[in-house]
Amino acid sequence: MSDIISTLKRLVQLGKTELSVEQRINHWLKIAKRILTLVNANPALAAATLHIDNDLPKDTQHLLLLALFGKLCRLNDHYLQHVLASLLASLWLSSKGTPSDQTANIIRFLRKHNLSIWLDIIKLQKAFRSDKPINYVADIRLNMVQRLCLLANVFATKTKKADYREVFTQIVLRLPAHHRPPIAPLINLFNGVLPGAKVYANGVPGALVDIQQNHGYVFMLSQDDEDGKWLPLSSIRSPISLSMPFEHFVALYTDTATARVNHGGTPFLPSTFAIQHPPKALITIIDELQKRDVDIEQLCEKIESVPTFNHFLMHTASQDNRLQLPVKSIKQAVLTYGIERVGDMLIQFALLERLTQNQFPLMGMCKQLTLLACSFASYFAQLADSKFSPQSAALTMTFVCTPLFTLPGFKVSRALPVDLTKAVSINSAFKVKSDTPWLAIASELAGSWHQSSTWRAVIHQCSKVSTDVPKSLQKEQVILVLSFALAKACLFNQDIYSLLQDINIKTLLNILGIRRDDVVNALDANGSRLFCPLAQ
Repeated sequence: MSDIISTLKRLVQLGKTELSVEQRINHWLKIAKRILTLVNANPALAAATLHIDNDLPKDTQHLLLLALFGKLCRLNDHYLQHVLASLLASLWLSSKGTPSDQTANIIRFLRKHNLSIWLDIIKLQKAFRSDKPINYVADIRLNMVQRLCLLANVFATKTKKADYREVFTQIVLRLPAHHRPPIAPLINLFNGVLPGAKVYANGVPGALVDIQQNHGYVFMLSQDDEDGKWLPLSSIRSPISLSMPFEHFVALYTDTATARVNHGGTPFLPSTFAIQHPPKALITIIDELQKRDVDIEQLCEKIESVPTFNHFLMHTASQDNRLQLPVKSIKQAVLTYGIERVGDMLIQFALLERLTQNQFPLMGMCKQLTLLACSFASYFAQLADSKFSPQSAALTMTFVCTPLFTLPGFKVSRALPVDLTKAVSINSAFKVKSDTPWLAIASELAGSWHQSSTWRAVIHQCSKVSTDVPKSLQKEQVILVLSFALAKACLFNQDIYSLLQDINIKTLLNILGIRRDDVVNALDANGSRLFCPLAQ
């Protein structure tokens, strides 16, 4: 127990004065990673500091709570690591022992390396050191992450922890309307019973040691020689807000570590699913689709067993039929599209769900570019005589766009680093550092998601000039390259008519047998997507 408390007290180390700027930035990132790892593994420790009086340093509580709030609000881990590191930078710059010339050096370094998101947090130094940080939380000028930082600061500063629910209610009522939905995931944290609370479980007094989304581990006396057990939160009550001393809670948390291991239930923090592999439920559906004689009834049963797939396919089929009549069964939806197209649609849906599961500043821009490029690819697949169906073209284009969501450089930037000098190059479309070429990342992911060798070959061929691509794959390659170039130009250049005069674009149109008017019609058909959302 004493080891954990000692570790927590030494968790925040701002770094020695003699470190260079780059060494200091890397040191803060390393500390931030350590904090994030701790909170990922032990969210109960961070949650307990919200309501239990303790003697942990204020900066430690601030960082633990910020990590907890960020995870609950589904911030991307790499992005959240930089947010925590920027808070460490802010704390160091505002401390009395920091040389005054260091601020300019650090800010210069951050701007040079496109780490402008750090500057948003560094601006809040005055608020972090204020005796009344609550006065700053509702400022209309704050973005969501700045607000989370100040919110964590409020509860790290509070001398009376017992009224944390009341303080949260006061803050939420003063927030701008557009920032209330992003803060909504914190409501369950403040409404529920937190680890370290004295509770009644099924009428028996005890102490809540750990929590999942629907269950809590309660330490209590029992007749079964058990020190505690996982119980539904619905059976746990805390009629009076009472908590045990923080040292006692940590001791209890340590002693029950083995007993609390539970392979069932849903973790307290939102689950993050690996992008590198498709969901297991989708694999069984793909395997079913790849059979020579597909059993429609069995296929429909497997789709119906996954509520998100079921809802998506029913809704999409209802919107896509000419009369927009409601589709009332999965079998009807499957017959509307055909087996192969249904498979492509479900894979694209699952892939986009995983790519967009966690938030970062450029999420809206990356998603918009992907959806627009997919829509163009689907449109041109209908016009051109190619192997692509509209659905397979959109799915393959989604894989082409996946580096937008996976490369670390995009997680910490406030603006997409677009390169407009090369109109039809996908590998060089953005100025972002990566050891692996853009299309190699896309092709590898397509293989992991059980895509055919033909579509993976088309992605690979996108790195070549279209006239050098084998005839068997040329039209498919052109559809992807043209759609990507148009989407990029629409959102970041806004000069489509000059683009259509480019000799490379004219060559692509000639290969597909598409006229300039067809491109204009494609723009008209996608008018609702021709905008680029601002980063938050």
